[in-house]
Amino acid sequence: EVHRYNALAQNAQTLPTTLSQTVLHRAKPEILRVVEMLIERSQGDVHDMLVEVMDIVLHCLDASQLKMRGLNELFPPLCRFHNVTHCGATRRIAVGARSGNIALYELKAARCQTIPAHGRPVTACAFSPEGKFLASYSAGDQKLSFWQTASGLFGLGNAQTKCLRTCNAPHPPETAHSNPLRMARLVWPSNKFVILMLADGTEHRYSL
Repeated sequence: EVHRYNALAQNAQTLPTTLSQTVLHRAKPEILRVVEMLIERSQGDVHDMLVEVMDIVLHCLDASQLKMRGLNELFPPLCRFHNVTHCGATRRIAVGARSGNIALYELKAARCQTIPAHGRPVTACAFSPEGKFLASYSAGDQKLSFWQTASGLFGLGNAQTKCLRTCNAPHPPETAHSNPLRMARLVWPSNKFVILMLADGTEHRYSL
């Protein structure tokens, strides 16, 4: 339904009557409430489809409010997942997928780039404070990767994302596997290094 709406939006002749009659246009608040309810009741199912859920949520949120307030404030339920990260400075959102890919949303340009990041599901990802770098971790392949995220020249053109380095990383404790919110998370104390925090309380530091 989101893809159908976007296809209609690209045709100016259909505005405003056709778009205003679509389910997504008329029921945005209700859709967000349903997504929030699903996160509360079926975290595992939502976790497996986070990219598709993010597509729907971004479509339903007000773009100007998202720019001013950020995803953490505007729709906090999605930010409970440690494989969802938002950088207000660069206006980017990254979502780690079960496929091992990372969906990188460029909110300024309203587009999404798919990055083949890991061979197994992405457990956690996080932008550096300035948003120039992205760290991703996969418990399945026990790897942590650093990515450089940058727009084209003078902010024009397609975003260019490249892997700077990949490190071996530990596996979370088996007891954490039943809850995707507890397995692991990434925290950047500065722009120079990231800390991988596992469910058993252990911390592992990685430098760029």
